[in-house]
Amino acid sequence: MRAGALVAVPWANGGGMTRVIADRPGAFRLSLATIADAGPFSLFPGFTRVFALVSGRVDLTGQSGTLDVRSAPVMFSGDEPMAAALPDGTALALNLMVPDGAPPLAMVRHSGDGHRDAVAVFACAPVVVDGTVALDIHDTMVCSGVVRVAGCALVVVR
Repeated sequence: MRAGALVAVPWANGGGMTRVIADRPGAFRLSLATIADAGPFSLFPGFTRVFALVSGRVDLTGQSGTLDVRSAPVMFSGDEPMAAALPDGTALALNLMVPDGAPPLAMVRHSGDGHRDAVAVFACAPVVVDGTVALDIHDTMVCSGVVRVAGCALVVVR
């Protein structure tokens, strides 16, 4: 999925934009969010959410300290009230939502090793997957199984 092909949809509260990368009903939804204004997240009861910063910094309710592009992804319940403050202005985040009852998924920052049971690879910078697939910044490859990633990426895993 090339980042340039993603369609930006404004949030109902006017605080940002969402670009859906992959939507697999009953399994997961992966999206790229531009957080333009501080404020509450939308509630998604019945979902587990995973949030990872791609650019900028965010102070997230219930988390200690400021999250940035080096921070581990944060997992929380979709019915948990959550809000973001933006100490440096606009931020960009990768969001994973998994419905309750679906096989659990997690998100990890690429560590340089292969990833077993990978579901998606999101390029934080240009990366190469399995030595042959080139992804530009913010491109995503939906996959299944073992992947090897060269470069800075977020990987959704089972």
